[in-house]
Amino acid sequence: MVISRPNSGLRFIFDVGGVLIRHDDALLCEGIAALCDHPERARKAVIEMLQDPLVGTGRTGIDALHLGMVADWGFRGGYSQFLDLWSSHFSELPGMMPVLEHLARHHRVVLFSNTNEAHWSYLMRHYAVLRCAKSAYLSYQLGLMKPDAASFQYVLEREGCSAGQCFFVDDRVENVAAARGVGMIGHAFTGVNQFANALSDYGFEVRGWG
Repeated sequence: MVISRPNSGLRFIFDVGGVLIRHDDALLCEGIAALCDHPERARKAVIEMLQDPLVGTGRTGIDALHLGMVADWGFRGGYSQFLDLWSSHFSELPGMMPVLEHLARHHRVVLFSNTNEAHWSYLMRHYAVLRCAKSAYLSYQLGLMKPDAASFQYVLEREGCSAGQCFFVDDRVENVAAARGVGMIGHAFTGVNQFANALSDYGFEVRGWG
């Protein structure tokens, strides 16, 4: 594989879930709900947890979510079991490891993810693709979440670069729109081959893909 472009100062900023790592939220919800006395209502509660900005910004811990599931929906497992189920929905997204490895040899690659501490800890233990990045900007550490423009400005300040030097990749269109709003190149990820085509459109030479 060859991915080349003269502009070595360009930074690639990757989302994690849905871009580098698959995540099946329905699988997570079903796993937790199956151990609850009220599975249907518990399933909805877990969906809300995944979307809760208090969880994403680190203000509510996963231990508190477990206690809430026990008290409200009769979750029958201990915290360790809840924690295992909380990260049970991740899997490898084939084809992205060589992409990240090659890009990282020629460009600065960083991660920018809405996540929580438990998920991040699990992902770092199990997926080597994340270690290709030089740095990671994580919502639970920042106290900010995409698509908040302030979160993008924070990344730009820490990276010490202009927005035009950043190629942002995310699977959520609202996050891509926010990146473009601050002046970044924004790409909505739908697959590895489609990403290769996008790189070509932006002037990269891509050979030996896949």
